[in-house]
Amino acid sequence: MARASLLANATSTELWIGGSTMAKRKYFLDWLRVLAFAALIIFHVGMLYVSWDYNLKSPRLYPGLEPWMTALSPWRLALMFVISGVASRFLIERLGPGAFARDRLLRLIPVILTGMYVVIPPQTYVALAVRGIVQTDFPTFWWTQYLRANQTLVAPLGMTLPTWDHLWFLVYLLVYTVLAAGIASVGRRVIRREIVIPVWALLLAPPVWLVCTNLLILTAAPITHALVNDWGGHLKWGGLFLSGFLAARQDQFWDVLQKHRGTLLVVATGLFLVQTQTNDPVWSAVSGLYAWAAICTLIGFAKYWLDQPSFVLSHLNEAVLPIYVLHQPILLIAAFWLFPMGLPVQVEAAILIALTGFGALMIYELLIRPITVLRFLFGLKAKASVVAA
Repeated sequence: MARASLLANATSTELWIGGSTMAKRKYFLDWLRVLAFAALIIFHVGMLYVSWDYNLKSPRLYPGLEPWMTALSPWRLALMFVISGVASRFLIERLGPGAFARDRLLRLIPVILTGMYVVIPPQTYVALAVRGIVQTDFPTFWWTQYLRANQTLVAPLGMTLPTWDHLWFLVYLLVYTVLAAGIASVGRRVIRREIVIPVWALLLAPPVWLVCTNLLILTAAPITHALVNDWGGHLKWGGLFLSGFLAARQDQFWDVLQKHRGTLLVVATGLFLVQTQTNDPVWSAVSGLYAWAAICTLIGFAKYWLDQPSFVLSHLNEAVLPIYVLHQPILLIAAFWLFPMGLPVQVEAAILIALTGFGALMIYELLIRPITVLRFLFGLKAKASVVAA
């Protein structure tokens, strides 16, 4: 009964420090998670205007934005895998490996399937329509092409139907969390005491790993987001997840990041400046060092300034997952209709940021949050107070 009560109250963002008798939530990582997803919206708006490959491109490209985009690109997803590793460690300890694995399966599989078959098809339609590959209306495309997995339609673009597109993060996270639960279950039987990892190892091992995996991805195993054929990606993202998992209970590590946040900021800034002046393979190596320095810097400042609860944080914690699922389709549909208007690009980008962020938030507030079946489909736990659809 006690285990069931814990499971009912567990969320995907529960971040705790300390043992079971003296628990303190890691609010600073909660805040970083929310802010990282807000930065993701801005990053994806920027992807419309740079030369990098993306679902949709603006007719007006601005390569001058690319150095600023590289300030976000190396660490934004890396940070999320680190935070997910920390959260998984404490949830496994609170719930037990079996209950944690069941919870992840019951929460993530519905939202992945909802995304693939309902949320993502409109953005896929937009990506194909602007290239002249489909000329039918969306309902016809969805029913006759997307759901029936017409691969010949998208094969020239290297796509598959149906697709999880930006939800690859959730797919990988599901795999890593279930594996972590299995390893923890075995570890509990073999290891009877807490393993203390030196702070220097927690600080130095991840950037070395990132350098090696970045070079591997560049030369031999490019990231595909295809799950079964993405060894470079798994080594990189899985290593970051493991870093968070191992660092979770090492209190001194988090204290060091807070204490030396200023030094870390200087190091991260210097590495970023070096990164902007180099090309591959040096760029890939330096970007790995920069990514970890930026992550440590952000954690250090967040722990100093944001390690406290608030109503806003509690509310946004639940909203983050649905907003993440919804934000890219909203962005691409909005851009599809907005680009032909030829508005000043600053106005256009501001509108896209507002429509994407507030649009996703409003869908969450008005539809997903109060309706039980939609909560389930978007990976949220049920609440006794919500009114069923």
